[in-house]
Amino acid sequence: MKNEMKKIATLGLFILMTIFSFSQNEIEMRNAFKQSYIEEYNLKYAKAIEVLTPYANLNTYEINVRLAWLYYCNAKFNDAALRYKKAVELSPKSLEARMGYIYTLASQEKWDLVIEQYKAVLAIDPTHAVANYNLALIYYNRADYKASLPFITTYINCYPFNFDGVNLAGWIKFNLGNKDEAVTYFKKALLLSPDEKKYDTILKTK
Repeated sequence: MKNEMKKIATLGLFILMTIFSFSQNEIEMRNAFKQSYIEEYNLKYAKAIEVLTPYANLNTYEINVRLAWLYYCNAKFNDAALRYKKAVELSPKSLEARMGYIYTLASQEKWDLVIEQYKAVLAIDPTHAVANYNLALIYYNRADYKASLPFITTYINCYPFNFDGVNLAGWIKFNLGNKDEAVTYFKKALLLSPDEKKYDTILKTK
């Protein structure tokens, strides 16, 4: 009986020590995050990363997305991309992680991967404004106007009186040979930016 009581007491002490250890670790990590925010505010990104380094091997979404952002701010784009990619793997429906990953890839001009990730964003949120507009713009800049069209269409369906949207839609339609539709969009753009001159030549022929 005495041995059993001793075992129970030992087990209880072990549980309490474990709980205390977890609590201490949580407090320490919380303080590290707090210090990283202070360093970030002061634009000391390397220092902000340094204070979180002891937790860098933790397989959590929070540490990965936080370090990814700090690496991005510090122009360490390869490190940022690896951390954002890991964050996406840990939370596949996280738009914040995917968008951060996209901006990192764009900084490296990895446009095919950017397109892939934007499409993954649209699989989660089909009307996501930034994803639709930027995909339209990327394809427009590649002179792939047919690929650009559905994305700008979705964008202007959600934001029909937005200069960037109607301007890009106009140029896409113009390059597809739909001049009348292009002019309609350019006229809407002029309601938003009345002094715009870049449509003058086209509108003079109407």
